[in-house]
Amino acid sequence: MIVQFIHLILLCYGCSEFAGYCSNMPHTAAAIWLFITLLILFVWLPACSEKLSETGKIPGFFKIYNIFCFIIVGWICVFFIFVNPISAFKETLLSDFSVTLNIVLAMFLYLLLLKPFMLTIYDIMQPLLSEEESKEDFYRARLTVPIIFFPPVLFWIILEDLGLSKGMELMGEIRTLVLAPFFLFGLYILSPRLFNWAWKTENANDELSQRISEISEKAQTKIAGVKIWNTFNEPLPNAAVAGLLSKFRFVYITDFLLDVFTNNQIEAVVGHELGHLRLGHVLSYLLFSINAILLAIIFKSLLIIYFPYFYINSTTTYILEIVVFIPFFALVFTALARHCERQADLFSSAITCKESFISSMNILKLLIGTKPKWFPKWLLTHPEIEDRIENVNNTSELKITKLIRDSKVLRYLLVVFAVILIFVSVYPVTIVLNWSNLYNAAQAGNCRLVSDLCNSLPEWLNEHPFVLEQRSIAAMNCGNYGIAAVVSFKAYFGIDLVSVLQIPHHSGSPEVAFDFKVMQLVLKFLNFN
Repeated sequence: MIVQFIHLILLCYGCSEFAGYCSNMPHTAAAIWLFITLLILFVWLPACSEKLSETGKIPGFFKIYNIFCFIIVGWICVFFIFVNPISAFKETLLSDFSVTLNIVLAMFLYLLLLKPFMLTIYDIMQPLLSEEESKEDFYRARLTVPIIFFPPVLFWIILEDLGLSKGMELMGEIRTLVLAPFFLFGLYILSPRLFNWAWKTENANDELSQRISEISEKAQTKIAGVKIWNTFNEPLPNAAVAGLLSKFRFVYITDFLLDVFTNNQIEAVVGHELGHLRLGHVLSYLLFSINAILLAIIFKSLLIIYFPYFYINSTTTYILEIVVFIPFFALVFTALARHCERQADLFSSAITCKESFISSMNILKLLIGTKPKWFPKWLLTHPEIEDRIENVNNTSELKITKLIRDSKVLRYLLVVFAVILIFVSVYPVTIVLNWSNLYNAAQAGNCRLVSDLCNSLPEWLNEHPFVLEQRSIAAMNCGNYGIAAVVSFKAYFGIDLVSVLQIPHHSGSPEVAFDFKVMQLVLKFLNFN
């Protein structure tokens, strides 16, 4: 499932973090981008479709769909890099929501370009599609992922903008990350509403609801109801469970699965989904997300403390996050997801029937086929079907109590790791909090408070470029331009023209002493002393 969101994650990240990176001639770049876009839509896409139709070779849907999605995302990111359309709002009240505006515009462009690209895929894949599936159905099916993805992301970006608009940028990021667990908790509760909207769900009939309720009682997991998942005439055999609280928790079954699978096989598939709830996998995912948030806080804090120029050069920092942190998160999460899927398979086999579960897996294998050879196993959120069948067959004694105990151990480990991360984060976060106070004092031009705060820092941090920068800003706001010039020279070039650290220990006020030293330096250069 996470694979379907990768291109949308890159869209939001690229359009927010790299906007305006090369916007020297925005109007010219916008005109060129629009011209090339029209060429792509009205020349390249029809030619591509015609060429593939002439060859008679129909490419794999997964491959061509991902290629087209990444083309759309890459092209929109190019627009933001060279045009930076949100720069027009810099002098308005909307400037505090620059990232939100970027994402909203990126979403609009994505949906605008998605339709012609997806209709081209429809024309290419039509020989393999159901006769009942129209172009509108095909396009609406492609909208389910954006509908699930965009609303929570947009809400999160608004929180980020509100946090970053108040004080130091890094402090705003940490402040927002602290809210993330509450955001995730709310998302888990409200996710059924998103699914109902994205999938255009309907209530199941009484007979199906009764059968699923009996399975949920056997699994000791309460649900609020059963929903039929509209696949828009696509052959999608799937089921899901959403909702953290039992009053807002639903079982989702696709209409295609109901048409193809037997009653016993449907029960086995639903039993797998209920296993995720009974074994606490939803809570495990939530705890994992909290751990990832704590790691992000530590990562960002240590980065600016020990590698300040990485953080000052924001482009380098963003690239570092994309190359290191996001892949690390994806690798660990997919490993956790595969482990939970294997446990849910065993749970379903225990509460329903092993033979029914295996037969349902065999049908799935026929319907969805195997993954592309080029796609690595360690990026899959679900094990391959052969591995899932082998896992169930090789487990001779299926005990639910053991599964529950193992899942509890996993959650305890995640909690212990979170506690360790909290202790580890105390030192860097404390420094960032002090820097936040220093930043606010510098912006207010309170030189005395800036000096006191610097004296309270460890001595080695007084040489930090961020601290020197705040000294310079405070000096500028107080009208001490000589101090500002020398400190700025120290911050950006690393050359100590005047010993900054000795100034606060002078018998006179720091500002007077600093001005005196600067005057001495100038007189020395002019040979007056």
